[in-house]
Amino acid sequence: MKLSSEPGMVVSALGHATFLVAGLLAFSSAAPLPDNVEAIAVEMVDASALNQVTRGERKAEKVQEQPLQRAERKAEIVERKEEGEAKQDAPAPPSRPAELKTADDNAAAPLPPSRAANLPKPEVKPPEPVKQAQKAGPSAAEVAEQKREELAKLAEEAELASKAKQAEEAAKAAAKAKSDAEAKARAEAAAKAKAEALAKAEAEEAVKEKAEAAAKAKAEAEAKAKIAAAAKAKQEAEAKARREMEIAKNFNPSDISKLLQSKEQAQSTGSAAPQVNRTASLGTERGASQKLSPSLRGQLIGIIQDQLMKCWNVPIALANARGAVVPQVRMKLAADGSLLGQPGVVNSSSDPLFAVAASSALTATRRCAPLRIPAQFAAYYDDWRDVVVNFDARDVL
Repeated sequence: MKLSSEPGMVVSALGHATFLVAGLLAFSSAAPLPDNVEAIAVEMVDASALNQVTRGERKAEKVQEQPLQRAERKAEIVERKEEGEAKQDAPAPPSRPAELKTADDNAAAPLPPSRAANLPKPEVKPPEPVKQAQKAGPSAAEVAEQKREELAKLAEEAELASKAKQAEEAAKAAAKAKSDAEAKARAEAAAKAKAEALAKAEAEEAVKEKAEAAAKAKAEAEAKAKIAAAAKAKQEAEAKARREMEIAKNFNPSDISKLLQSKEQAQSTGSAAPQVNRTASLGTERGASQKLSPSLRGQLIGIIQDQLMKCWNVPIALANARGAVVPQVRMKLAADGSLLGQPGVVNSSSDPLFAVAASSALTATRRCAPLRIPAQFAAYYDDWRDVVVNFDARDVL
């Protein structure tokens, strides 16, 4: 087999050899692996933490609230000098003399007529447009200064924002403290008012209970006193009734007649001191003084009887008597209303209570002396010096 008859084998062999050589060269020129690689801590990072990641350096000590962009290079310090002011205005440059002419003026000057015809006309070129001077871009110092100003402005704004945030937080804290203090003060005031109201209610209840207890004790004492007084009055009434019944049992009508006779004799045996010392009035031996009319006599007897009834203690047995027991008491009066001698009973009765009534009537007569006689009856003294008064219990009860 000839190689010329099969050229594909040659091409295949050359291709394989080329690939092998290239592979060997590639493996021999591979870069070595790094010896020490910094380990990266693997942690679970959620979406909220990922949103809070800021750009910075790993070797920084702490996270800045407002991170600033690091400058790539320092700005050149350009010393700025203040523009000076000249004391005098600088003189303007001298203008060109009028006699001097430029080459253009010379070229434009007309030639002599003889030669002008033979010379060709000069080619007139259009004036080239004046290129405006391009404005020079800002220098590196100006750019650095501008960046510095922007950074300072950003830092100032960050500081102002931080201060505003701190002031807002302080204001919120102060407002919350004030609100808490006011709420606490209101709660304390409400508790104090509630305690005072409770104490006041308890005091009022105690006073009310004390007053009720005092009123109840007073009512009980009054009831007991009334019961005791009623019992005492009942006992006294019963004792008095028993005495009166005993007197009534021992009553003897003959004793009253003897008593009346003895009193009449005693009254007629003498006169009282005022009558003994009294001087006789002017008149005849058989003359008669003024007499009371029936109406005046009834009026005077009523006045005397009213005074005697006020002094008369009516016996209980006489008050409960079915029949009328009316003792009649005779008395002799002086001109001033005092008694002349002892009063006496002029009637009698077989009723056992009559003696009790007569005794009480005589006691009332002596107790009321002297009687008050109005002055209008003084002229009729001889007509009322000896009077008889009826002691009727029905006029008193």
